[in-house]
Amino acid sequence: MSYIHRCLMRIGIFLVLAIATTAFLYPSLKQIFFHNLALNIIILSCLGLGVVLSFFQLFRLQQEQTWLDNFEQGKERFPDAPVAKILAPLAILLSDPNHSGSIAPLTARSILASVDGRLDENRDLNRYLVGLLIFLGLLGTFWGLSETIGAITGVINSINMGGSEIKDAFTNLKQGLQSPLTGMGMAFSSSMFGLASSLIVGFLDLQISKASSSFYHTLEERLAANTRLSGVAEVSAATGSGPAYTQGLLEQTIESMANLQSQMRRTEDNRVSVIKALQTVGEKLSMMADQMSGHQNVMKKIAQNQIDLQESLIQATRNPSQAALNEVISQHLRSLDTTSTKLLEEMVTGRTSSTQELRNEIRVIARTLSAIANGQEVAA
Repeated sequence: MSYIHRCLMRIGIFLVLAIATTAFLYPSLKQIFFHNLALNIIILSCLGLGVVLSFFQLFRLQQEQTWLDNFEQGKERFPDAPVAKILAPLAILLSDPNHSGSIAPLTARSILASVDGRLDENRDLNRYLVGLLIFLGLLGTFWGLSETIGAITGVINSINMGGSEIKDAFTNLKQGLQSPLTGMGMAFSSSMFGLASSLIVGFLDLQISKASSSFYHTLEERLAANTRLSGVAEVSAATGSGPAYTQGLLEQTIESMANLQSQMRRTEDNRVSVIKALQTVGEKLSMMADQMSGHQNVMKKIAQNQIDLQESLIQATRNPSQAALNEVISQHLRSLDTTSTKLLEEMVTGRTSSTQELRNEIRVIARTLSAIANGQEVAA
């Protein structure tokens, strides 16, 4: 027994019970029905539409299932074969003359998503009818309550306790209460028929939902049987090696990723080393600049002393009586010459040493950058 037959059996049993209950309560239901004849007729019409629509949807599912069975048996092109509507995307794909007989996973997922959307769309009207029946029942309730409130107001206004006959007043009150009771009957009548009809249509929609789910699962299983593997499996099939090739490819990929991570770690360490070396070079350059600034100040003082000395010599040569002073000046000049020579030698030595240290630092940075570049080329 297929899932559609089981669904029809459950629906049939439920409808038989509903009809039997209605027949058993027919005398009472008949009186209740005529309390709000127009609205109850609309409610029963919606109920009949929901029942007919449910059977039509089951018939359509049966047609789609028959088409799927016929296609597997190669009978889909027979004149009496049903036409696929819910399975239209699958029918278009399989009718392609260039189709190889197997379906790609992405195509299978697209077909399943399309079929699921169409199945859900077919049940939209049933869900709307359930909500409409509840709304009609509530509409009858509020309609009857509004008439009840208006009738009670009229009854209260018509009571006259100042008359001579109390019996006539009670008679008028009894007659006036007929209208509120009629309104209450209208309210509860529509509510009862609306809720009962929504219950019936909701049960039918539940069975349609189960049948649609069974159809969807059947289609999913049959598509899975005809779905080909993609990606690595196709490559392994082409090379003639199955799981072993796949495992080897995965191991190679993992090893490559590990090597890449190690290379990135070494690159980061080299980058930190380059930054430290550049900082050291900057400090050396700053120290060299300070030394050169100090040397320039000393040279300026020496030049100023030589100018002063030249002026003193000129004055001494103009006055021959200052021989002793000239001798002192000569000794001072010789001492100054010796000091200047030592100072220049120290300046040259310090500049040479600073230059050599700067060259060494630059050479280290160049080697580090070269190592980083070679490492990146190997990783690429």
